[in-house]
Amino acid sequence: MITRAARCVDRVLFVTIVVFCLPEFAWATAPLARPPTPLRILLTNDDGYDSPGIKTLRETLVAAGHDVTLVAPLSDQSGSGTRVTSQGTLDYKEQSTDVWSVDGSPADSVLVGLLHIMREEPPDIVISGANFGPNLGYANSSGTVGAATMAMYVGLPAIAISVGVDPSEQGAEPIPFPSTFSAFAGAAEFTLELIGDLQEPRIDNARLLPENTILNVNYPPADPEEISGFRVSKATWDAGVRLAYEETEEAEQLKIRLELVEPGATNSDDVDWQWFSRGYVTISVLDGNSDAGESLRDAIAHRLSKGGIVKERTTVTAPIAAPGP
Repeated sequence: MITRAARCVDRVLFVTIVVFCLPEFAWATAPLARPPTPLRILLTNDDGYDSPGIKTLRETLVAAGHDVTLVAPLSDQSGSGTRVTSQGTLDYKEQSTDVWSVDGSPADSVLVGLLHIMREEPPDIVISGANFGPNLGYANSSGTVGAATMAMYVGLPAIAISVGVDPSEQGAEPIPFPSTFSAFAGAAEFTLELIGDLQEPRIDNARLLPENTILNVNYPPADPEEISGFRVSKATWDAGVRLAYEETEEAEQLKIRLELVEPGATNSDDVDWQWFSRGYVTISVLDGNSDAGESLRDAIAHRLSKGGIVKERTTVTAPIAAPGP
């Protein structure tokens, strides 16, 4: 894996060549992007505000000079997706300086962080993780990805990062899944490098990511020197595991279990979970624009008009007036 130091050497050499060997070209082009600067970061997760993954990531980001505010669930909220609390009250507490807990979901935590705690000085980016366990594919039920998705809905760039598990380590002593715990440090360093790379092409205060976009990062349960590389790869409905249901001895009751899918089971060899199974860090780009587009809307409207549900297709050519008081 290419180290950050090696990348820095390459970039210094490139800039030196441009400045000293091609001065006319350098002066004629647009200003070079500014070097990475400290970011304001809202850090969250779904494992809880004091879980090992988020604590390691926070320490790494703070040590690098970033301004980090941690707002995360009071307790484990895995599998909560983008669920939010919409009624009643929501308890939150400052556990220590710039570390807050929210007695709610990951999406609640993001909203409390963005709309209340950091409302006067919004963050540059929201980072969700590092999660205990992978969130490959679309990860619709993931609280880690759900928190990043909620940040995207509010208009902020966001990254979800998760660390995989080795199923054979479930019964390990003194703690299960030791490889996952040891990989949190490497995942944190990778996240730090990733946001640095996102900053480099920026001019002035441009967004770190395009609108309606989040990055879903999955880091294998391995030390940095064991990582095969990294891939920006396609997300898929098939995430390497499938839900399965079987009858129990109780009437009308089902037992839920997970089935592993072999890496070569799909037609495509370029999806995130397949690269992840080979030891790669995967980065999938998820688009939050749920609208299917004009062509599909027209096709559905045309089909419905033939069936009698939609008698006449109409096009709105003027804004609809707001209702009166």
